[in-house]
Amino acid sequence: MTGNPLSGHTNHNMTLSGTAQPVDGLADGDHITSPTLTNLLEGVHNNGIILEEDTAKGASNRLQPENLPGICERTGNNTFTVTGGHAVLDGLVYSFAGGVGSSATYTITQANTEGSNTALTTGQEALVTVYLCANSGTNHVKMEMGTASTVSTNLYPVTPHAFLNTPSGSTNDHSVVLCVLRVIYNGSGGDLNVNITEVNDKRIFVRPSPIYFTPVVIGAVGATDAIDTHTELDAFHTGIGAGNFTSTRLGGLWMGYGAQIGSTTAGDFNKNVLYFSATDAARYTRSVFDRVLTTAQTSLTINASSANILILATRSGTCAVSTSGAFPAGYVVEIKNQDTGDTATFAGATIAASGYGRFVCTVGGNSPTFVRLI
Repeated sequence: MTGNPLSGHTNHNMTLSGTAQPVDGLADGDHITSPTLTNLLEGVHNNGIILEEDTAKGASNRLQPENLPGICERTGNNTFTVTGGHAVLDGLVYSFAGGVGSSATYTITQANTEGSNTALTTGQEALVTVYLCANSGTNHVKMEMGTASTVSTNLYPVTPHAFLNTPSGSTNDHSVVLCVLRVIYNGSGGDLNVNITEVNDKRIFVRPSPIYFTPVVIGAVGATDAIDTHTELDAFHTGIGAGNFTSTRLGGLWMGYGAQIGSTTAGDFNKNVLYFSATDAARYTRSVFDRVLTTAQTSLTINASSANILILATRSGTCAVSTSGAFPAGYVVEIKNQDTGDTATFAGATIAASGYGRFVCTVGGNSPTFVRLI
């Protein structure tokens, strides 16, 4: 069936191959199991399957939940296949079930299954949770079987949950549930005597791109006032104390607007600029891309968040360019002196009339060292 990729479990909008079909959903009259809620929390933590089909408009299966990565389908009493893909677990990407374009078959046996591992007897049923983890020994797919219940008692079996504590046996103990299998007793279902009767989809997808930015401004929506430093960002809210971003080890990325220094002319003034802030001996904020500034001043002070390509127009006298605040190592300043009679100076070097200089910061911090390259 076609539909939203998540409709496979929110409205059991799938027709799977094999005899086991999904009936666990969120429609009226349905029941849900706990992994539905668990995966919601995992998704907030950015754990889940990377769905390349989300950003591939021409993908023929992008709106077919049963054909997307991570789907589990019954192939026998105690066997099922998992369609391969990529998943994010605790910030790392793992290829599971052979990766995109592949699949892997798994068998519910005592050796392969975490949990009770107790074979079913006549009239019993149980739930098997299939999940992704960092453990590569099983292609990053593992399963856990819960305690069985007796069908005649009308008690729904308990969903296993031990995997939430130690799913992989590594330092990465994050996990994402692919599905919950409902199994009933069948003497021909391997050493656990199981027959898969339901495959209840639980997948959650993360979409890392595109990333949308809203402009960070002091004014109302549509304003173009620039917040182009970490200190201005910390002071965004007034009356309740400033933020603490500046004093942390965190890095930050935001979109704002360009500003210009005094009577200079900045090509991106009041236009969108992407800023990045981090530490290099001291906290700095810089624009991610090159910015251009034109000036006829004889004295100009720049910081890491202002323009780094300077065009010095005709003026009366030498232009002395200096820095203020912290700069990161690797920051490049380019100076084109268009004045045919006057020189310019920067970092102890002289840029001749009609000359050009390119400088790189070799030591970052509040007292940066710039070395001339050209």
